[in-house]
Amino acid sequence: MISEQGSTLKEQVYDAIFSDIINGAYDIDIILTEKFLMEKYGVSRAPIREALTQLTGAHILVSIPRQGYKILQPSEEELYEIIKFRSALECSFLENYSMFINKDCIRELRKSCAEYSSCPAGDFMAHWHCNIQFHLKLFSMYGNHYAYRLLEDALNIQTIFFVQKKFGATMDLHLAFVDYLERGDIKTAVSLLRADIDRLLVPATPPVPVEQTR
Repeated sequence: MISEQGSTLKEQVYDAIFSDIINGAYDIDIILTEKFLMEKYGVSRAPIREALTQLTGAHILVSIPRQGYKILQPSEEELYEIIKFRSALECSFLENYSMFINKDCIRELRKSCAEYSSCPAGDFMAHWHCNIQFHLKLFSMYGNHYAYRLLEDALNIQTIFFVQKKFGATMDLHLAFVDYLERGDIKTAVSLLRADIDRLLVPATPPVPVEQTR
């Protein structure tokens, strides 16, 4: 049951649906309908519809006309594109805006690494969540809200893929990354960040060139 206290009702519904998706509460082939979700979360149609629109915009769900919504299943090629996008985005921002990373930021990143170490062994979802929080925490230091939302969407899509594949995330490069960041060795830090992002997946086939439209 969703409460109407704290964050907005739409935000609570969005968080509840997304949390259930990434924690495997729904079969990947299920068709989610407004009526089903209204009954499950005990809310009216309006916040459900708003949350579904937001989840569709974030590429978590895809709308099936006259049926409902289905959990998006990204292909390996799509994931490859997301990884390369993340690599370009995160490394470029680090190279250009590392001056915004202070001692407090370093402390927060080390705390994130410690949280990863305390995750239960074998809990791939908890490890992946810690990985997401590390990258978002780092990127939040640059103060670019638009780029932050793009990164958050990319990570959400990757989450769905890793839930499906039961792929475990690792953070062994993160602590070394923070060490070099603290030393001011941005060049090495960028190399470690790129390696951490790019190692997630290499598709079986090369990506198809994008066709340009006029």
